[in-house]
Amino acid sequence: MPPELRFFSDEQHVPVPETLDQYPYFLYEITGENTPWLKEQHGLPELLPIWERLIAALEEKHRQRQKDVQEETNALLALFFMGLFWVNGSPAAPAFWKQREAELGIKPINFRERFQFIVASSYTYPAFRQLVELMSELRKAAAVNAIRKR
Repeated sequence: MPPELRFFSDEQHVPVPETLDQYPYFLYEITGENTPWLKEQHGLPELLPIWERLIAALEEKHRQRQKDVQEETNALLALFFMGLFWVNGSPAAPAFWKQREAELGIKPINFRERFQFIVASSYTYPAFRQLVELMSELRKAAAVNAIRKR
């Protein structure tokens, strides 16, 4: 498994998650029951409340200097990948992000370099802040793209 995907499972048999922030993540990609990437707002309204809840939980953990941030960080990484691929009209494919990066018309500036920083220092506060900024920029880029399409 590539090191940047160590956040996700390589297990062969896991239960289907009940919500988007439950391991093994990627509920819609696994079940095929819903395709938010084909909808007008690309599923962002569904992701953002979960994102904000996890951000608040991690902010509190970091403020208290707690080290057990792996579960929330992994969920945030999965949600970011969902958002990144969904706003580009396709199901999340984190295993192929490097190969598909050129196809992603909507993405944060310097995405590759910034994400590689996150991978290198995954569970640290600076990596957490960088991930929050990446999602913020992705949301802005998606909004600009939606305005241009009108």
